[in-house]
Amino acid sequence: MCSNDSPSEKHDGTVDVSELLELYDQHVETVEQLPLPGYRIESLVRETETVRETLAADGVVSATTLQVLLCGIAEAIGDVEHARTVPAGAARGADQLPDGVHRVPYEMTPDEQAACLDALSQLQFAVVETPVAVDD
Repeated sequence: MCSNDSPSEKHDGTVDVSELLELYDQHVETVEQLPLPGYRIESLVRETETVRETLAADGVVSATTLQVLLCGIAEAIGDVEHARTVPAGAARGADQLPDGVHRVPYEMTPDEQAACLDALSQLQFAVVETPVAVDD
């Protein structure tokens, strides 16, 4: 990856962990604002914070921890891609019944869908840039 494409990559090809930590903080704030189901937001925030905390403590993150976050991102992308799109300002149906079970697909506007996909893609890029712990 070219250092022009990666905000946390230095010119010598190494990763600036402090910039990655700031990036993860920004991603948590962004994910909390996405129009995703609450359970999906909670999961993404929890896993992102786990990666961030591990990175802050150790300077690296295990492949398993990163894989868990990547799987969560992939599932969220699937949710977004399968969401029912509605025009901006249109009345929306209930996406969750009182018992918490999702019986109908949730809805979002095309702009919300694009913003979600962009935010989730940016989070994926941060994961890819994260230094991975070497297994013994």
